Amino acid sequence: MGDTTATNILIVDDEPRNLLALDAILEPLKQNVTHAHSGAEALRHVLNTQFAVILLDVQMPTMDGFEVASLIRARERSRVVPIVFLTGIGNTQEWVSRGYVAGAVDYMIKPIVPEILRSKVEIFVELAKSRSRIEEELRARVLFTQEIATLNQALQKSNDELLTMNEDLAAFNQTVSHDLRAPLRHIQGFIEILGASLSTQLTEPQQKQFAVIKNSAARMVTLINDLLAFCRLSRAQIQAQRVDMQRLVESVRASLEPDFQDRIIEWDISNLGTVYGDEALLRQVWSNLISNALKYSRKVTPARIVIDSKDERPEKIFRITDNGAGFDMKYAGKLFGVFERLHPEKEFEGVGIGLANVRRIVERHGGRVWAEGSPGNGATFYFALPNAPRDSLS
Repeated sequence: MGDTTATNILIVDDEPRNLLALDAILEPLKQNVTHAHSGAEALRHVLNTQFAVILLDVQMPTMDGFEVASLIRARERSRVVPIVFLTGIGNTQEWVSRGYVAGAVDYMIKPIVPEILRSKVEIFVELAKSRSRIEEELRARVLFTQEIATLNQALQKSNDELLTMNEDLAAFNQTVSHDLRAPLRHIQGFIEILGASLSTQLTEPQQKQFAVIKNSAARMVTLINDLLAFCRLSRAQIQAQRVDMQRLVESVRASLEPDFQDRIIEWDISNLGTVYGDEALLRQVWSNLISNALKYSRKVTPARIVIDSKDERPEKIFRITDNGAGFDMKYAGKLFGVFERLHPEKEFEGVGIGLANVRRIVERHGGRVWAEGSPGNGATFYFALPNAPRDSLS
């Protein structure tokens, strides 16, 4: 389908009957036609309107067509507008040459043949539409280029800020590693010494208070170690290889056995297959998820933990389900945040970093994590990893 947008045509002639005749010739083209009865009026129109073509009579009082054409050509905006001279003067080479020198693209002798004029004007109209489309595309490209440049600047700024944050994080890790952990080790050491020397001298209330101090110090050490582990995950280089997830889960379960050896737990671990990833990091994923399932199902007898997987091309989805405390789905978005807890610490211990580590590791493998649950009815945690090896893991 052609472009039906109307363009502007300017007819300049001091004879009203000529304007009407030209109107009739051009009417089938369905364009916007503007009349000018003199050169001065024509110039005023050109100042305000962009025209596809100008039909310009040569013989006019005060200012002839050649002068008008020269002034139109002198203006930057109208310099490229096609001008067709219409004249009743004989077809002498001198007049034709003068017309082309003045800036005309064509020169027609009256009486005008309607079909010829209409065909020529139609060509100029289509050229104007094409030029308008090209200009619009160029403007869009310029705008797009400017937007890209702006986005690149914003990206560079973000990268610079991220680099600064990483440097700050490295400095923070250094501070935590040396300036905080060392005093805490001293505190724990003195607590052990005091506990051994004062164990028979403390009253029962004092022993309880001493136990609070000891547990608080131990919790602080755990918190700092977990926070350091979380920070290091963003910088640790991934050592990708084919990982047997069945063997890995069985190994993690065996390492956690001292935590649940006095409990009744029903395990259902299906064939989990293999994935491509960093075995040490994926071990952390399973360790956190299985520890979570054990912790939140410890008030249930028997506890039941189901671990399975399924292929959903282009990814493999792993699932671990327990019949423990569960959670309210309206808080599901908080589960994988740092220091986020959905249960009171007095009910279930922890600092709220484990699931944040899970998300960071899985996302660095190009995967995703999510969870489902309901209060008192257990929870299911999912993570999906790409089925095929990725060219590079972040």
